Amino acid sequence: MSEDLQRVVDTLARQLGRAVAVDDVHFRLLAYSAQAGPIDDMRARVILTREAPPEGVAWLRRFRLARADGPVRLPAAPELGLLPRVAIPIRFQGVQFGYLWLIDADEPVDDAGLALAGVAAGEAAEVLFRERTLGELHDARVGEFLRDLLSEDHVARTLAADGLVESDLFAARGGVVVIVVAPLPVAGQEVDAGDRLALGAALRAAATALPARESMVLVRPGHGLLVVTQRAAERVPRLADELCSSAEQRLGRPEHWRAVVAGVGRRTTRLADAATSYQQALDAIRVADVIPRFRSVARHDALGIYALLAAQPREQLRGMGVAQAITALADADPELVVTAETFLDRAGDSRAVAERLGVHRATVYHRLRRIEELTGFDLSDGERRLVLHLGIKAARLLGDI
Repeated sequence: MSEDLQRVVDTLARQLGRAVAVDDVHFRLLAYSAQAGPIDDMRARVILTREAPPEGVAWLRRFRLARADGPVRLPAAPELGLLPRVAIPIRFQGVQFGYLWLIDADEPVDDAGLALAGVAAGEAAEVLFRERTLGELHDARVGEFLRDLLSEDHVARTLAADGLVESDLFAARGGVVVIVVAPLPVAGQEVDAGDRLALGAALRAAATALPARESMVLVRPGHGLLVVTQRAAERVPRLADELCSSAEQRLGRPEHWRAVVAGVGRRTTRLADAATSYQQALDAIRVADVIPRFRSVARHDALGIYALLAAQPREQLRGMGVAQAITALADADPELVVTAETFLDRAGDSRAVAERLGVHRATVYHRLRRIEELTGFDLSDGERRLVLHLGIKAARLLGDI
């Protein structure tokens, strides 16, 4: 948070000789003073984690603080490690921005102290209003550039990259990586406005953990994305995993999603090429959607042959001319498809196939003969094996098997 908000908090703490803290409307810590006077377990936990624990939030919501028009004295709650405290709503032009907190133990805050706290709450409200306005303007400018940066227009991408750097909105530090996070809805469900807000919150939380001007956030209808410098990505190697976990938690409603997945594109050499990494991240999610072993974080550089196939239009995958042969295998016995795929994955090593499938090698040989009969493919022909191998992988990607 800004130095202005910290200055408000520190000034009030000196005036009252007691600790002061400011939370947002979700009881997440924005600023706090040095300790003065008594401290309770809850304050210590909030300072460490930057937010109140769920049981603390539930207790606070009982007091309907959002409806208060002045200071509210809250009693002690020993079972939660809470001393008595005073909450003062922080509002500007009717908009709620959070709460200013004072510990009210030992010597309760008198009327003069409450008056000073009320003035400080007003100053904090102006600071938070200004910060929100500036933040929204910043996000709007970044969003405009970012949409062009991810477009199909090469000229627009180049101009957007130059504009971001020249406007000091993004650091010019070589290549970037794009991370996309998306919920995979169950049948009949879709990503709505509330879900997009949740994705945005998860993305912004991830961005705040990165150096200034080394990340950009954009929320689109079915997913959200984070553009980060390669340097930032290397400094936070679990960034995609943490973003995916945060998004899953914020989205809630697990009955609506088959999974929440993050796709990670490859590093680009220039900011202007971010669209390539973005498309790769989308391709990784497309693969993870139908092949669960790539969840919950699918990295494009770990997709193997699926990286190549996912870049092709669905119509082209269906037009590979192998669909009829694969259908014949699946109709005769689904185990034949598994055996064919395993045989091809292991470069024709029948012993490895038998061990992987837990069957006798004679069973493998019998199935391979059946596969050749049903498909018309000679598995001793390397080119025919390649065609069948690609066809099976494409069928999996299309969800046909």
